[in-house]
Amino acid sequence: MRISTSQITQQSIDSILQRQSELVKTQQQVSSGKTLLSSADDPVAAVQILGLQREISLADQYLLNADKADNKLSVTDGILDSATNILQRVRELAIQALNDTNDAAARQGIAEEMTQLNEALVGLANTQDANGEFLFSGYQSGTQAFDPTTYTYGGDSGQRQLRVGSGYLVEINEPGNTIFGDGAASVFQLIQDFAADISVDPRGPTGNATFLTNIDTTMDSVLNARTRVGTRLNIIDQQRDINESSKLSQETLLSQIEDLDYAEAITRLNLQAVGLEAAQQSYVRVQGLSLFNFL
Repeated sequence: MRISTSQITQQSIDSILQRQSELVKTQQQVSSGKTLLSSADDPVAAVQILGLQREISLADQYLLNADKADNKLSVTDGILDSATNILQRVRELAIQALNDTNDAAARQGIAEEMTQLNEALVGLANTQDANGEFLFSGYQSGTQAFDPTTYTYGGDSGQRQLRVGSGYLVEINEPGNTIFGDGAASVFQLIQDFAADISVDPRGPTGNATFLTNIDTTMDSVLNARTRVGTRLNIIDQQRDINESSKLSQETLLSQIEDLDYAEAITRLNLQAVGLEAAQQSYVRVQGLSLFNFL
């Protein structure tokens, strides 16, 4: 069967176009560093890549949430530690005040220090984080936890949560009313009343025999809150390790599927360039023969 000159010419053109297409694709792969340039290259692999990318994105979100939760809880733990120190000092002062040997000046000095400590304690309970949110207001993070004058609690008993792992939501706050009380029943009112008694009653605070017990109860509440916070911080660390390990595994698998083998690609690119050049030279020869036939 005789092959016409036009067929030979078309075959040469088709060969050149095919080789150009392959060369361009390899060049794009080298440029992007990816094996797949579109989902059409390998639909099954494309689906796997999308799935892995979603899992990696989710792991990143968990890690971000873990950092946020860790920050809030760490700040909360520091505040509660400072509150414990204040309450301990208030207790020491109360023991001094309950000593009948104190004169009026000594009691007044104790009362003034207690008042200052109480103001500092209220300030701690009204601490805001870097985003301006009140740490101890429950869900009402935009509302001040305690009124500095009446000690009324402005928040609620809600505990905000962040998801730090596929199976774990962590509480990121401790409601202030469960630690310090509310209004007339708060530790702030208790301290204020005690300070007022010892400053005006020359006989001493005989009506405050239960003060130390109440302070101890508040200190226990603070300690329990710190224990809960510490437990959550430990869990966050564990979840962070799990998330980082999972993310690394997914990134490794994703790399195996989509990342280009540069050594192989460069070798292929060079071979394709040589092949394209050969096809072009072949086409030139065919064209030369075609012109010769018309002479």
